[in-house]
Amino acid sequence: MLRCLSLVFCVLSLALSLASAGRDVPAKAATIPILETDPLAKLAKLVVPYGYPLEAHNVETKDGFILMLLRIPHGRTDVDAAFSAKLRRSAGMPASRPVVFLQHGLLDSAAGFLVNGPGSSLAFLLADAGYDVWLGNVRGNTLSRSHAFLDASDERFWQWSYDEMAAYDLPAMMQYALRTSGARSLRYVGHSQGTTVLLAALAGPAGAGRVPSQHGGDGGGELMGGPAVPAGLVERAVLLAPVAVAKHISSVPLLTMAAMGTDDMFTLMGLHEFLPSQELVAQLEGRLCVVQPYLCVSFLAALCGYNPSNLDITRLPLYLGYTPAGTSVQNMAHWAQAVRAREPNSMRYFDFGNNCASFSGRCNQRMYGSVEPPRYNLTAITTPLAVFGGSQDRLSTPLDLEYLRESLGPGVLKLSKNLEAYEHLDFVWGIDAKKLLYGDVLRFLSGDDDDMGPTAAGQGGSAVL
Repeated sequence: MLRCLSLVFCVLSLALSLASAGRDVPAKAATIPILETDPLAKLAKLVVPYGYPLEAHNVETKDGFILMLLRIPHGRTDVDAAFSAKLRRSAGMPASRPVVFLQHGLLDSAAGFLVNGPGSSLAFLLADAGYDVWLGNVRGNTLSRSHAFLDASDERFWQWSYDEMAAYDLPAMMQYALRTSGARSLRYVGHSQGTTVLLAALAGPAGAGRVPSQHGGDGGGELMGGPAVPAGLVERAVLLAPVAVAKHISSVPLLTMAAMGTDDMFTLMGLHEFLPSQELVAQLEGRLCVVQPYLCVSFLAALCGYNPSNLDITRLPLYLGYTPAGTSVQNMAHWAQAVRAREPNSMRYFDFGNNCASFSGRCNQRMYGSVEPPRYNLTAITTPLAVFGGSQDRLSTPLDLEYLRESLGPGVLKLSKNLEAYEHLDFVWGIDAKKLLYGDVLRFLSGDDDDMGPTAAGQGGSAVL
């Protein structure tokens, strides 16, 4: 029964997104409460009313996408405001706060690190701990839907996957955060796809590779001979529910998309955006969760998975006001390719196929200069990593995590822990995440992880090293 309900709501959500993509969605409806229509103003309501500062910065990538980068420069009280940079240096203190960069997961936005509020969500805990907190938003989500020369209604706007996020989005946002803050390096926390883009950016292609871009159009891209993010830029990184290898996922919607050829089907229908978070869709989802919260549980559990006993059900309408935040069909197709991968421990670039006479004209030979898409060279990563997985995670499964660990170079993985009963969204929405998880995250980021021991994941946690 649960699986049937999950599939029904998956189809319903897809139908809503297809309908909104094919026609204009009314901004208002008489019988539905009106939500905040400005995505930035809507997100600011999660931060500013609680006394935290919030800055919004526009960052342009090399291929023209304009991304919304958010910053919480300090906690409720700026305890360092009385110190000038000179006085701080003379006292042996760093001239600026340490920078931490948070990157959201698939179909999410920076809101994922904020929705549980002060004292619970990771962004607030880090700000209160003395960090200069930056929150990224990758191309195509509700906060990053602008481009230097393309409109979101143009299909070329949506011709990307997490390859381009790693090659263009992450480096642009990181470099901007460092220039603005005056820091030389940063610490990183990613959830789900936020871990994927970091691993891809740190790894780079195995051998000489070429990454497609808006600069190159359909005839090619920029040469990428090494990692997009240089070694040393990221001091250490925390991977929450990492997804690099996706051979053994059990998400029903993603398995269905992998089986039915997502990219071909949607391309034939002329659709390029996946699950856009249109206002009407968000309103309908919010209303549904108020009336029937357990139906929302069925839908969300089918897609990503979370432990219902670790969720504040009364906050479901709030969560669904920010999620899904949208992505491209090509990105979802890339994940479908990872599910279908013949090699269970391989992380590859997007496969355009070998039909260079196709309607789009895009094929591996033209995009990469080779018949097969390049692999990511995970052994090239030297950044110290901490991996936190969940025993019940249907997207970041224990078996796929084991393949990821085996693919990394020696000495890179400094901490690897498993949280019993944790599913995919528990890492950002879980009501016990502060107690079981975030303390370890803060200790690792600070470098105080030598004495954490192999079983320091808290109650219900266990080590896999």
